[in-house]
Amino acid sequence: MVSTHKLPVGSCRAILETALYANSARKTSMAELYKLSIRQPEIIVTSEPMYKPEQLGLPKNARVLVSQDGRVVGRTARARRLVREMGKDKEMFRGILREVVYQFNRREGLWLEGIVGLHTDFMLKAHLLSPATDAKNMLDWGLNFTPWMEPWIKLYEKSRLLDEPGILIFADPEWSHPDFPDGLVIVDEAENCVAILGMRYFGERKKATLTLAWSCGVRHNMVACHGGIKKIGNKPPVAVFGLSGSGKSSITNSHDHAGTLTKSEKVTVIHDDAFLIDLDNNVSVALEPSLFDKTDAVEFRDPQIKYFYTAQNVAVTMLPDGTKRLVPYDVRNRNGRCIKSRDMFNYDNACEKPGKVIWLQKDPSLPPISRVKSVGLAVTMGASLSTMRAKGVENVDPKELKKLVIEPFANPFSVHPLIWDCQQFKKLFKMGTECYIMNTYAFGMPESLADIPKELSLKIVTELVRENIEWRDWKSFQGLQVPKNGKELFGADYDKKYKPAKDNEYLEYLRARMQDRITYLSNRRDIDHDMESAFIDPLVEARTVIDRRLHPI
Repeated sequence: MVSTHKLPVGSCRAILETALYANSARKTSMAELYKLSIRQPEIIVTSEPMYKPEQLGLPKNARVLVSQDGRVVGRTARARRLVREMGKDKEMFRGILREVVYQFNRREGLWLEGIVGLHTDFMLKAHLLSPATDAKNMLDWGLNFTPWMEPWIKLYEKSRLLDEPGILIFADPEWSHPDFPDGLVIVDEAENCVAILGMRYFGERKKATLTLAWSCGVRHNMVACHGGIKKIGNKPPVAVFGLSGSGKSSITNSHDHAGTLTKSEKVTVIHDDAFLIDLDNNVSVALEPSLFDKTDAVEFRDPQIKYFYTAQNVAVTMLPDGTKRLVPYDVRNRNGRCIKSRDMFNYDNACEKPGKVIWLQKDPSLPPISRVKSVGLAVTMGASLSTMRAKGVENVDPKELKKLVIEPFANPFSVHPLIWDCQQFKKLFKMGTECYIMNTYAFGMPESLADIPKELSLKIVTELVRENIEWRDWKSFQGLQVPKNGKELFGADYDKKYKPAKDNEYLEYLRARMQDRITYLSNRRDIDHDMESAFIDPLVEARTVIDRRLHPI
């Protein structure tokens, strides 16, 4: 997808693009960024070899570099401001941005070019402009996406033309402002540009880039997906959608589903975090060549460290032999991260559209697996995806971590109107893609929860792909079905632990969770004006059925 040259239309794009051409800014390369990074005072050069660095234009003896961000080690969603929602404050933010760029251009600035998208159906040129003192974050951005170098340039030149400006990310972690103590992110998705101010965390740069790629894709009849997608044997692809901590990566990247897959059921991973589904051309495209994963489950001297390119917010220790080694398992802080190669498993860059979509929910009112019967309810349950915040992933009050939250389609980074995503997923489901809901947390009343182990979730996906689950209507939740042969497939105690109850106490609890979803979507309709009643009605109808059971005439 070659992006065409377009003159900047919006003032945000004009301000940021102009900054690229100041005397103080120059284009850089991955090799230069590595040299600058190892000289950054706060960077740690470990003794862990970087995985195949020569493929990225880096020295063969390059090492895994570790950066530490300080107090904030996760995203700060409250710092985000959308240009299309600024209203009368737009001129104030324009003034801030102009001053930011003026002060920035009085320092040495570096401009790195890259590519977002790994298939000729979608490849968009991207640009990152940052101060030279932020070389490590720039290096990580190049490692996470595809740097502007061969052989990717030739592939990009063969990609299909798209009338879009390239993605432009401006990041200045040294900026500060008394009115914005948490930093400031200015997003203009219509012009494909973002300014990230006063924020060190690399994830802000990664997600800002993906945010623009997703919005661009939706404008061209694609489905924006914060999820994982894989193929198992010769079956249609399976896509799972969930926030960090929901099991999205564990399910996507598993090669054997806890031993339940046979050798003939070979797994091919497309990606575990971000992709687009092109509805016109029946292709699902990964946006990144590597994985940005948590390290909380990575052990000291873990074999998978072999595949690391870089790490952030991970502890380091020095052994008696003088080598510096990673101590990854979140002992220093929560949300330690690495960027690593997909060579850990069998992978591809694209596949056809998914045959099955699974909404990963952390909602104790729902059993481990249910099937959605209608297109309308499939969209509604995705738009009201319920989960719990993953510890350390976001910079939020610790009290908020205990609350359940609704995050439409598990994509907190989406900036285009929610109704656009609803419309695109509706098209996907109308084309025949099936929809399922998996609760990966625990099931039951708050005082008597039955945990749902990861091994069970993986076995459920295996049996889904094999089409072995028999279904019966869940009479208490109109439009959903639950397994009829659960104990035969998943163990003798499956029904005892996970069969939805019929007593009034549970029905009241289930109804309350339905109402949470209805209230959220209604507020998006009435306050934010980016939701339609048609995507709320299936839940309202389901609530009415429960009301009749609770209060029979």
